[in-house]
Amino acid sequence: MIQLNIAFLDKEEAYLEQLKGYLIHKNEAFFRIWTFQNGAAFLEEWQEHTAFDAVVMTEDFWEELEGYVLGAKKILLCEGGRRKSLNAEFHVAKYQSAEKLFCQISAALWQDEKEQDYLPEHTAELIGVYSPVHHESQMLFSMTMAQILGENQTVLYVNLMEHSGFCYLTNEKASEDIGDLVYGMMQKENDFTAGLHRVRKKYKNFDYIPPVANPEHLSEISKALFEKLLIALKSQSGYDVVMVDFGMVFLGFAEMLPVFGSFYCLGKEGLVNRKRMEEFLEYLGKEGEYVTQHMSRLLLPEPAVFTAEKGVMESSLYGGMGDYIRGCLYGGAEVGR
Repeated sequence: MIQLNIAFLDKEEAYLEQLKGYLIHKNEAFFRIWTFQNGAAFLEEWQEHTAFDAVVMTEDFWEELEGYVLGAKKILLCEGGRRKSLNAEFHVAKYQSAEKLFCQISAALWQDEKEQDYLPEHTAELIGVYSPVHHESQMLFSMTMAQILGENQTVLYVNLMEHSGFCYLTNEKASEDIGDLVYGMMQKENDFTAGLHRVRKKYKNFDYIPPVANPEHLSEISKALFEKLLIALKSQSGYDVVMVDFGMVFLGFAEMLPVFGSFYCLGKEGLVNRKRMEEFLEYLGKEGEYVTQHMSRLLLPEPAVFTAEKGVMESSLYGGMGDYIRGCLYGGAEVGR
């Protein structure tokens, strides 16, 4: 199993203890961390014993150790706004959930392994949603979450489902869809940002890329092209959040999960549904235990019964689904383990 060695340099002892406590609580085997409160102790460990994959440090250490840490990814641990004079290509916010912090570090290292030169200063948080039981409320869950997040952030919604019904729920028509965007990415000298801006449309308080009209186009997307699409959405879209609604598992699906800041796996009550979820998690576990730990497994409330297309999204936003999602976002929802 792959294991990443990460050094954290921070003068705040309580913060470092919290990071170690998080990993112990999660029984995390993917990351091994070393914590240091002074630069000399770190240099001794680094030069004599441990080859670090990444060194995450606050501004004080960044300046103190300038010129050192060759061969390891340097990541600035920001307590507030990042000082541009520090010239940090990679940076993460110090005061956020430990889960998101480690996901962002993993994503940075994953991109480095894929020969990406750098992450731009503004990268989107990727949020993924998938239901191995094909929950009928998956799209409603994702679109409602996009609306809630869109109240305070810029959000792009991407639907990768077959026969999603999106255009009928929203009464939105499009001459181009995500198939056209992906096809453009296959061309030489393609400008992804220009293609995205041409294809995207707006619905309520979030933008979206229209889903495919022809489901066969999804099956034509290769592993490399899926990777390219997700990385482009993260690093070139310009949004605060990009929400991706998956309708199927593609080749390389499990190994791409660390690129996501959050990933929601939607289950449903019932013996057969539980077995389907177990089988899916077993598949993910072959990539490594850290992949399944990366997911938030949710049991959605019973879907509301809608008899007409009009008002479905409003009923979801201000009804039980909206309340449930606000609980997910702010820590109030129970995770179905």
